[in-house]
Amino acid sequence: MNKTLRRYILLMTSGILLWNFQLQSNEGIPLSIQRVLDHTKPLDRPRLDRLPLYVWPTHHALHGISNAQSRITLQDLNQRGIGYCVNWNHDSFESSLEEGLRIARLQKALGLEISINANACLHRLYDDTEATAHVDKNGEAFWDASFGPKTGCPFALEHRIPVITDRITRFVDAYHAAGLEIDFIFADWEIDGPMEWNNAWEHSLRCTRCRENLPPNSDFRVFQTTLRRLRSQFQKRMFSNPVLKRFPNALVGNYGVNPHGGSRYWYDYFEKLPDAAPTQREHQTSYREWAPEFERSGYTMSMPVVYTWYSIFKSYPFDISDYRWFYNMLKVASNAGAHTPAAIPSVPFVHWHTTAPPADLSEPVEQFSEKAYQDLLWHTLLRGHDSFFLWCLHEELEKEVALVHEVYAKSMPYTEYIQKGIPIDQYVPGAPGPVISGLRLGNKALIKRTDFNQSPERLTIAVSETESIEIPADFDTGILPVSITATEPSWIESSFPIGFYEFPKDDSTLIDMAKAGINLVRCNNENDLDRVQALGMKGWMAMSVQEGLTNNLMQRASDHWNHPALAVWEGPDEIIWTFTAYSFLKERAGFTREDWNNQKTIAVQYAESVGPDLLARMQESINWLKRNDPHQRPFWINEAADSDAFYARGYVDSIDIVGCDYYAVRSTGTDLTSIGRLTERWDAIGKGRPVWMVLQGFSWHALRDDRQRQYPSFSQSRFMAYDAIVHGAQGLLYWGTETIDDPMFRQSLYAITSELAAILHYL
Repeated sequence: MNKTLRRYILLMTSGILLWNFQLQSNEGIPLSIQRVLDHTKPLDRPRLDRLPLYVWPTHHALHGISNAQSRITLQDLNQRGIGYCVNWNHDSFESSLEEGLRIARLQKALGLEISINANACLHRLYDDTEATAHVDKNGEAFWDASFGPKTGCPFALEHRIPVITDRITRFVDAYHAAGLEIDFIFADWEIDGPMEWNNAWEHSLRCTRCRENLPPNSDFRVFQTTLRRLRSQFQKRMFSNPVLKRFPNALVGNYGVNPHGGSRYWYDYFEKLPDAAPTQREHQTSYREWAPEFERSGYTMSMPVVYTWYSIFKSYPFDISDYRWFYNMLKVASNAGAHTPAAIPSVPFVHWHTTAPPADLSEPVEQFSEKAYQDLLWHTLLRGHDSFFLWCLHEELEKEVALVHEVYAKSMPYTEYIQKGIPIDQYVPGAPGPVISGLRLGNKALIKRTDFNQSPERLTIAVSETESIEIPADFDTGILPVSITATEPSWIESSFPIGFYEFPKDDSTLIDMAKAGINLVRCNNENDLDRVQALGMKGWMAMSVQEGLTNNLMQRASDHWNHPALAVWEGPDEIIWTFTAYSFLKERAGFTREDWNNQKTIAVQYAESVGPDLLARMQESINWLKRNDPHQRPFWINEAADSDAFYARGYVDSIDIVGCDYYAVRSTGTDLTSIGRLTERWDAIGKGRPVWMVLQGFSWHALRDDRQRQYPSFSQSRFMAYDAIVHGAQGLLYWGTETIDDPMFRQSLYAITSELAAILHYL
């Protein structure tokens, strides 16, 4: 019998339909729980296997309450879909375990989730002894006090891991021996262990042990990657592994640890940004790069933090004050939702009252409105999250629980969508306007619409190349049909691109290019697109997706995606080359192309520190663009000929067209046949995607002082073009033509492009 059915039967056979009315008792109920019961209502239907809503202030509140009253209270909470956690505390192991097992037996008997807050057991890796301190050049111990609690050397904690692990293991083994299966266990492990923020970097530079354990010439990014890897390993060894060894189906998570796209959009109350940290600036705030901590920690539950941090309000200039809060918090929810696999439950921490304001409040901020906050909670559910974990102060509890529980209760009729639906979009508009979220299930979608403007209009949202959803102007929340939309083959699908990177300022050169059969040109703005459209050509636009889903990127895309001349989006040129083998890495990171080719440690570690986050940012941006472009244009990335295949494969599933550039004619030697070989290489890397080859439109002397003037001859250029085509290229482009100082070479290229244009039907 599965757990859902067993839970349903246990609820039914308790003698009454528990969700229909409030159980009563003469014995006193803990104040925090009474407040929750007074400000929430029983659900209209049983929760069954939907994850409960968790409310932090109720944790361990039943300690000292009789079994009879505890049972009634657990039932009262469950009527409302609210779970209950006990607290584990190793310092009072016997009494803590006794209470934990008592409640767990009641939860098991009632068919409820056995839920635990293991936070106290995980803390104090840094134990204030010199064994965990930093060590200076004189052998003296010193500490970092910038976090509040003293922290020391992240490389001096190995001996503390078994101590923490044993705390968790003792509890876990006792539950296992008692036949009580843990369903849900979490921690709020924050200000402890390896951390890169505040003054950690400067203290590690002083610490001899830190310097010994960091790669030579490490910058902050390497430091962060190293520490987050350590932190992840510690969490896995101390927490997730011991729990999952005994209870492989348990949901295990930690506050603020969730899948993401390589960035974090919020700061905790104790965090300060070091000057050396790489960031992405938007308005008055800086977004931090973040390591893939979740995947390495072994957690089975995502727990992002969607809070109204005090600093948010002044970070954005929006005239609609609610959108300042909404924008940041939805970015956080979307960042986690977009990258959390469907099989991983996500339970975000939420809070409505302004979080962590300064004590003096000399600069007050406007409170997030109740309506906008509840809308945000709806959008969070419809972007891939399963429930909520309410954290709040005790004096905030009544209002906080009423707001979040109302949304949770109203979402119950849509449980099938929340559990099985696929998010249709993670886009967060960069300015106040309509915000759409949805979960698709078959040919219908659960849609939530919030408008931050005065005149909402009917919207059409593309959910695939052939399907869309019509959303009425006055729509709020509900089910809408997914409609089939008729489409014709795109220009890319019906033509063979013959392109130039050069975009001439004068019309005469552009006209000559069009007459020579060139049909695709790199454009930078709307005027460029207008000019190529007037000549029957198409344009492509480069997008800085490596910077992540920035406001600038979204604005640039939305400003141009309705232009009829725009045929394709392009990603950053030779992006893999830039962090593995490019020449400037000697100055930036202290290694050469030869070091990378020989896979020296310094080069490999630098790529490992940069690559995963960069690829995650690219995937997030590309996926957003492909979901939101109403014309579903393809995305193309051009690489260097020998760009690393492993890292290129990291983004290739997100794009539509691959390829590379290779300029074979040099005064130092020529290898024309490499064009065909490289076409096949990128066909393999691209897993059969169309390959566009970028060919030579210049002489190397225009780029390097150490090279002699030598343009490809007509026969050489013609050979390279056809060598690419016969090896499978589905598009040819020429780079560097703006440097041509030999008119005859330009005419020779035009002769080749004219010839190709004449046989487009066969290409």
